[in-house]
Amino acid sequence: MLDLSAATIRTWETRYGLVEPGRSPGGQRLYSRDQVEQLRFVSDGVASGPRPGGAHRLLKERTARGDSFGGTRLRVLLAESKLGAAAVLRELLGGEAFEVLLAGDPDTAKRLYEELAPAVVVVDTDDGDFEGLADRLRGAGVKVLPMGLLERPLALLDRARSLVP
Repeated sequence: MLDLSAATIRTWETRYGLVEPGRSPGGQRLYSRDQVEQLRFVSDGVASGPRPGGAHRLLKERTARGDSFGGTRLRVLLAESKLGAAAVLRELLGGEAFEVLLAGDPDTAKRLYEELAPAVVVVDTDDGDFEGLADRLRGAGVKVLPMGLLERPLALLDRARSLVP
């Protein structure tokens, strides 16, 4: 499946501790789909040049950012004071592919970003309270999308809801 020996996987597990499988009652290692994809990411990385330590460092960075590996959902932070719009966006984005975090004020958004490291942050840049937050996050190299990019899909959703009796 991964073309890795059991000894290599066990060594990585012991040395780096990033991919730790569950165990069966008999002690056999049980890997989730997400863990298999993480091992594939490391294996592909090693095959393309970096040493295992470098590939595991990249894996650690990606998991800290909330990047997706197979079954892992992409973490998105929605920062805006009109939480009604954010709740609708949560409906649009939520489910299998995304974990949506809601923040109604800049302090909560900053705390959630620092604690949970979302891969993408959507900010209401028209709200002066959030403008500074968006600038700080962009300055730190974070992917920040303005809420305005999502207004058209929200308007379409509102229109569709109004047509349903």
